[in-house]
Amino acid sequence: MRNSYLIKNLGPTLLHDHSFRPRTGDWNARFDGLVFWVTLLGLLSCIGYGIAHAESVGSDPLVMKIYPDGTKVVLRWSEVGKSVDNGEKFGGAPRIVAYDPAKDGIVPIGEVPQTSKAVSPNSAIPAASSVVNPAEPQKMDYSKSNPDNYDEYGPKEGFGLRTDVGVAFQQSLSGRADGTYITSTFQPGIRFDIEPFYNITDWFAIGVEAAFVHNTIQSISVDGTKLYRGNPNFGNGDLYQVPILLNTRFQFPSEGPVRGFVGGGIGGNWNFLNIASGGEASNTSFQWNYAFELSAGLCYTISPGFDFNTSFKTLCTPNPLGEAQNGQMKASYNYAAEVGLAWRF
Repeated sequence: MRNSYLIKNLGPTLLHDHSFRPRTGDWNARFDGLVFWVTLLGLLSCIGYGIAHAESVGSDPLVMKIYPDGTKVVLRWSEVGKSVDNGEKFGGAPRIVAYDPAKDGIVPIGEVPQTSKAVSPNSAIPAASSVVNPAEPQKMDYSKSNPDNYDEYGPKEGFGLRTDVGVAFQQSLSGRADGTYITSTFQPGIRFDIEPFYNITDWFAIGVEAAFVHNTIQSISVDGTKLYRGNPNFGNGDLYQVPILLNTRFQFPSEGPVRGFVGGGIGGNWNFLNIASGGEASNTSFQWNYAFELSAGLCYTISPGFDFNTSFKTLCTPNPLGEAQNGQMKASYNYAAEVGLAWRF
């Protein structure tokens, strides 16, 4: 009852008593507290957004597309797989490499270079062409930036011409022809080659090789009777060979100027044997025989499209019979060590 009385009689008085109303300072304190918490939440939101953006940039690095014709495009890694890029306008599909502004010297529009150098007030302002826009590919100057050594090597595909010259070693020829067993030995001779070729790729080429090989007869043995060059009963003799072969060549790609290669060819070999006996008429024999060849060597690029070659070749004629001969001769082997030049157009 006491409480009911107090509320009934003192309630109106308390409501009209200004001592129980909120003061202006209290409202200001509450407003300042609200501003503090709103500011704190905004600051935390900005920090969180910055961290998320930095993580997204770090997980999506810049890469570079390099096309066969020299065009370069800088873009984000996430954009690479959005569409199939066959590079129809730039000579073929691109290869993708990591982008390094310090190495490549290219700064995409809107990006800050990773390295900076002091520039004097009189330094020339870089032209707009030095910046590559990812949306507008531009050909680069390979004399300054050339990651695939294209200029140092020259054309990797297309026609070319190769010439070689060197020393030729003819293995002894022996066998039975027309009932007579004959053995011939030869002095070191000379070989000259010329080969137009076509590079299908930078590692595979085909060509047609024509060669001229000459060796002088050192001695000849007929049924056990051996005569040397200069003997009055022998005189002199020569063996000429003209192989024409369809060649294939496999070259090992390399970023440097030196490349190794192996090759092989098959075709025909025109054999011409001339023997002059003392006091008797000269004896000549010639005939086409099938032949094959194996080769290996090194190639050094002197300048773009111009190469220096060293090679070792083995020419084999499995059955080197002469004109109108009947019998079986052992296989003929001619070994050549050559040097030469090649032009790629």
